Amino acid sequence: MGKEVDCFKVDTNDFLRKAVAVWSKARSAPPQGDHILRLPFSVHLPEDAPPSFGFETFMNNAYVRYAVVVTGARTGTFAVDRTIRVPVAVAAPDPLGAALRSELKLGWQGDWGRITAQERMRKMPWGEYATAKMELLVPHLDTFPLFTPVPYSIIITTTSAPVKRKGNAPPPPDLFPLVPRSASEIDFDLRRFVDLQTPYFPSNPEEHVADVISKAHAPSPPVEVEITDYMWIPAEGGKEDKGCWMQEATFSSSMILRCTPTFLTEEIKIKYLLQLKVDFPGLGNTLRVELPIQIGSGLETSMPFDQRALAPLMIDLPSTYWDPSKWQEQ
Repeated sequence: MGKEVDCFKVDTNDFLRKAVAVWSKARSAPPQGDHILRLPFSVHLPEDAPPSFGFETFMNNAYVRYAVVVTGARTGTFAVDRTIRVPVAVAAPDPLGAALRSELKLGWQGDWGRITAQERMRKMPWGEYATAKMELLVPHLDTFPLFTPVPYSIIITTTSAPVKRKGNAPPPPDLFPLVPRSASEIDFDLRRFVDLQTPYFPSNPEEHVADVISKAHAPSPPVEVEITDYMWIPAEGGKEDKGCWMQEATFSSSMILRCTPTFLTEEIKIKYLLQLKVDFPGLGNTLRVELPIQIGSGLETSMPFDQRALAPLMIDLPSTYWDPSKWQEQ
């Protein structure tokens, strides 16, 4: 950044601070032959405490951070207290998401939500139009729980422009548009909008959070692909030699979300949406659907802190979240 640009902190809100005395010399001592004293403890957090969060861009940074700060008080004239700070990840309890999580693990038997996009398109700026339609099917959920496979299906149907056909001739090799043959032809991702209320001006930047399907790498979990044979649809009016070719491709898999749950405070509000996009040859031939979703933790209780490194249930946070030495710099 040039000298004419100032770096400044807009606002800081220390909304939670709890002090707990966990040990004194008169209370206990390490077991004989052991120099380590283990002191289990717990801290009750407010149910409306916002979850751990980190957002970093060139122009905007925002954080919700939690840490356990341990201070060893030392006696003596020249003794200095020793303090360590250990970041922890926090997510609010989510009874509704926990119940949905159990249903999803057993195999979703409820209603499905469906969102559709359809466009007329042609490969060249002339000629008759073909049609492409895309449908995204996901379980109809009030909240999407974290760390849980959520099934989805993408159905893409293409119908060619009217063509002539002799007898039982197969479809021509240059038929347009073609349905995607593999998941690598689809872009499906989770996006986040971060509404920052500052004393200077409001800001609502958008960021990519996670890929569900990406052209850059193989999706995980894998995507099952099913493509139907071409179907001939005769033109209206009974002309058997003229009509359209139709084909359908279905992509099925599941997504596992690991991001910060949806939350809002006076300073920060975040929203999520699923964005699905498929490009076809030609100018502007793109199908796109966007589905706003609510994300919950799906958790009913906290995890013991000493199991954090071993547990798979961990929110994706910027690397700087886990380095308290950089907190003051930001």
